[in-house]
Amino acid sequence: MNQSRLRLAALVSATVLLSAGTAAAGAQTSHGRTYYVSSSGSDTHSGSASAPFEHIQKCAAVMTAGDTCEIASGTYHESITPAHQGTAQARITYRAAPGASVTVDGTDPVTGWSKVTDDDLSRLKSHNTTIEGSAFASAVGDGHVYQATATLNPELPGNQVFVDGAMSIEAQWPYPGDNPLDPHWATAESGTQNSLSDTALTQPEGFWKGARLTARNWFVTETAKVTASSVGSLTADSLPNCISLSPNQKTTYSLSGRLSLLGHSGEWFYDSGAHTLYAWTKDGDSPAEHTVEAKQREVGFDLSGRSYTSLVGIGVRGTTIKTSATSTHDVLDRITARYVSAYNDLDPDPNMVQNPDGCAMLTAGESTSGIILNGTANSFRNSTVDWSAGNGVVVTGTDNTVSNNTITNVDYLGSYAAGINVIGSDHTITHNTVAGAGRSDLNVDNKMTGQTFSGNHISYNDFSGYNTLVTDGGAIYVCCKVDMAGSVLDHNLLHDPGLAGRGTLAPGIYLDNNVFNATVHNNVAWNGTSYGVVLFNGDTSSGDKVYNNTSGTDSRAVSFFGGTYSDMEIANNIGDTDGPANVSQTHNLPYSTDPLFTDPLNHDYSLQAGSPARSAGVVRPPATDGYRDRHPDAGAYQYGVPKWVGGSTVERTTVQAERYSDSSGVARHDAGTGSVLGDFDGGDWVKYTGVDFGNGRDWFTGSIGDDPSYSGRQFQIRVDSRTGPVIGTVTVLSTGGFDTYIPQSIPITPTKGVHDIFLVALGSSPGVANLDSFSFTRPSAPDA
Repeated sequence: MNQSRLRLAALVSATVLLSAGTAAAGAQTSHGRTYYVSSSGSDTHSGSASAPFEHIQKCAAVMTAGDTCEIASGTYHESITPAHQGTAQARITYRAAPGASVTVDGTDPVTGWSKVTDDDLSRLKSHNTTIEGSAFASAVGDGHVYQATATLNPELPGNQVFVDGAMSIEAQWPYPGDNPLDPHWATAESGTQNSLSDTALTQPEGFWKGARLTARNWFVTETAKVTASSVGSLTADSLPNCISLSPNQKTTYSLSGRLSLLGHSGEWFYDSGAHTLYAWTKDGDSPAEHTVEAKQREVGFDLSGRSYTSLVGIGVRGTTIKTSATSTHDVLDRITARYVSAYNDLDPDPNMVQNPDGCAMLTAGESTSGIILNGTANSFRNSTVDWSAGNGVVVTGTDNTVSNNTITNVDYLGSYAAGINVIGSDHTITHNTVAGAGRSDLNVDNKMTGQTFSGNHISYNDFSGYNTLVTDGGAIYVCCKVDMAGSVLDHNLLHDPGLAGRGTLAPGIYLDNNVFNATVHNNVAWNGTSYGVVLFNGDTSSGDKVYNNTSGTDSRAVSFFGGTYSDMEIANNIGDTDGPANVSQTHNLPYSTDPLFTDPLNHDYSLQAGSPARSAGVVRPPATDGYRDRHPDAGAYQYGVPKWVGGSTVERTTVQAERYSDSSGVARHDAGTGSVLGDFDGGDWVKYTGVDFGNGRDWFTGSIGDDPSYSGRQFQIRVDSRTGPVIGTVTVLSTGGFDTYIPQSIPITPTKGVHDIFLVALGSSPGVANLDSFSFTRPSAPDA
């Protein structure tokens, strides 16, 4: 077998090898001592099974090479910094006890709530001239606003508040709704580099001075403090010299940082000077009737400088996990992470290596947000990441692996952060699913990685829902003047761009501004990728090889913007290819020729027996390795060869929501997706008989629709009876309408076996949600 074929085989089997490594990691620690932790324990105990510690940090302080920390179900409000590390022969392992639901939580509860009174309002007006006649003043007058004394961590890059486990929205104008990936903002009527005009800005002169301006265009998001304002306009002199705020840039914006803006249910504001948190709950009742928490810790597990350490089956919420440049052979396995990073200001990343233009703010959060996998030979695998202002995961250093993860709802500020951000060399990014990103699902850029991106393999991933907020990105985005010699983009599924990208600039793979020596093969794109599988843009580019890619529904497979290209070959692709005459284009099957896909309606773009793509290609290893026809086939699938699969592998139980066995108050109706569950109001319930959780499920995802005016309501998932154990509570986000369905997910208490499932809508208000279907999942890799 030649070297190219060996490398491809290694990538295909990566998940299996990593799963086996998990078991090996557990075996290596068997000779050490096991300590136990329980939220009902005490740090004065011995740490035995009968006398457990109370905090994980106590384990971290005493464990040495070969030891294990087994953690009972519970929420642990702490940040863990291990005192010691393992060795190649004796790892240190932190793991959830069998069947346990363990969460390291970066928040702390906020209590002591009282209603803001008229006297409080008068006092606030005497110190803040913007409050008179404001939305906040009206809300106080109507009895909606409450306050509590709180000291939020001033070292955090951004505050974050949760009500009943769901992220609440910081007060801003206009009210954006509760879904950060689909915000409702104002639109500039005119603008310059640092100012904008809008007749909706009716506030008096100076009202907005000192507020935070967040402006977004087709390209990216910018933030700055407002330096001057008058009726109909404002100026922010500190905006970067990147792109103007004019309407032809499609500029939308919001304003925040003012107590006077707290005028809508579901919002909060923190006055750091007075150490006071203000809140208006969704129901308008006292926050004391709810669980209110504020983010206090940026890092939940800090493995900086620690090696041969494993975290297995642990959840993190409102915080993250990080390794450092000197960490090696750490394993993060079966991590359930939610709300991993939060920040407001888009400032240049402190680890930026070059800044050739005025757009340094593009790098905001690239190396500092998400799960941070730095160092050498570390792994992040079989895990779930849901919600982050920045990355889902950033991999930096050398020879690290990100495998079999599901990453959703990331980069909701719309910078160059991404589902997976890749910095450094010789990394393996394989069998991941990323769905829902403000810009790109996977990002590589020269400001962070420099002009050499070598030895990286980005393969067998499923990327969708990208370009949700801005359009100048791709499912995979690489920029600029980057030499990709030795790196490969292959066997990726690229499809269904997000809200901003539909019908606009949404290529599957975007090699922007003079990317050269790239190898792109056996990728498949469909549903609105506009410029096809690959788009090249740049003044000059050379050495790129594009082989055996398939455009499933869009006419073009390979596209070029203007520039000079040389030493490039485009071969064996299905779909139209354009480009300069001096680019070698051979054996491509044009869009006008029906390739006879196996089942295109269900996105199976392999070939039927009579396909004209069969034997239509030329040998181009490794893209055509293993072909069985007389000549290689065009496209990403060779006929007669087992069909390759992209994305994370999960064990899944799916239920059609309308197929309930018993109910109260609900009704079925037809929607664009077929029959759905509707009329699900507060107090209603539905029963599903005999739902099989197999050997265990720890994640719920529902295809849910909700109108903006009803969002924020909740339903519980209960097992065995209407009053049985609650394994999860879903807070429903707005989707734009009851019959506009998007996936919404939560972790659940690990559950196995066959159970009756009850969905129980809380409260008494109408319009909790419509549901099309829902599923219970977990990564398919075996437990450690």
